[in-house]
Amino acid sequence: MKKILFGLSALALFAACTEDYTDWAQPQSNAAVPTKTVVWTVAAAQQGAIALDDIQGETVKLLNITLPEGATAGDINVKLTGEGTTYDDYNITADASGNVAVADLQKAVTEMYTIEAVERTFNALVSTDVVVKGVEGDAAIRLQQNVSGISVIPQKPQFSPFVYFIGATDGWSKAEQKLACPGGDGLYTGFVYCADPNGWGVEFKFQRVAGSWDNEINSGTFTGGITGDFADGGGNIKAAAGVGVYYVELDLAKATLKATFVQTMSLIGDFNSWSGDVDMTWNDVDFCYEVTNPGITASGWKFRVNHDWGNNLGGKTLTDLTNGGDNLSAVGNTVKLYPTRRDSDKIYCTVE
Repeated sequence: MKKILFGLSALALFAACTEDYTDWAQPQSNAAVPTKTVVWTVAAAQQGAIALDDIQGETVKLLNITLPEGATAGDINVKLTGEGTTYDDYNITADASGNVAVADLQKAVTEMYTIEAVERTFNALVSTDVVVKGVEGDAAIRLQQNVSGISVIPQKPQFSPFVYFIGATDGWSKAEQKLACPGGDGLYTGFVYCADPNGWGVEFKFQRVAGSWDNEINSGTFTGGITGDFADGGGNIKAAAGVGVYYVELDLAKATLKATFVQTMSLIGDFNSWSGDVDMTWNDVDFCYEVTNPGITASGWKFRVNHDWGNNLGGKTLTDLTNGGDNLSAVGNTVKLYPTRRDSDKIYCTVE
């Protein structure tokens, strides 16, 4: 609420030379300056979260705005702030009715946080310039007000089935190894082999489309953090444990990256009473782990990483292995595991 001064009436006072007595104890005075009270209100348009996936159309009502009587306003600026965001603040534009573009609000929420479709709560500083008709003419004034309790759930992102590893391993010229996102939720997992045959450093990136650098996935993508055995290489991602195979969890929804260096890949099963892993050897030509005469039997066996059940591979068939999959029953003297999806969309093994 503002009180605006719209004009002053000038009053000229003249004193005449007369013999009449003037009571100087009661001097003349100016009339009161006319003012006008300007009132506007701004509040969140609804209680609870605005789910952008449920919005039909290109705009959504974000604010309830009541302008002063007779006032006209241009664009209304909405400066969003929130706890723990990437941006100190983010500006979007509303119309006089408090509507904003869905695309603008989606971009604001996902850039301030991540693209994960979870509820985010904001405060806002709402401001605009208005023209108000006053007692003695029009006046242009600046209005602003703080609003709290704006909650938004961004649209659920669409994720492609794979992201592709490219780096020093293949001379930065091939994107053959890949991580998979079977749940469609942005969490990509799998194994990659990191090497440095040309002495360029054990570094790499990911591509959303194999062979395309458009919208690449680099160290700057992971605003939620890079943990485990990968590190920020200044744009590139660095394999901090050196040359070898890594198990990777890349979450584009949460903008996080975690890697575990595979020190051992082994076989375990009923053939050795599910203890005393049989370690395999990495073949850097064929991109596979292999072992001969492991002693496996049809009564069940699996692969596991670093002698730990936290990451074990099995499946209903040898051609589609997943973490925590079924026990395998194939029997043979040579077992090869192909974990990097270099020549298949699946992690698979052969038993001969």
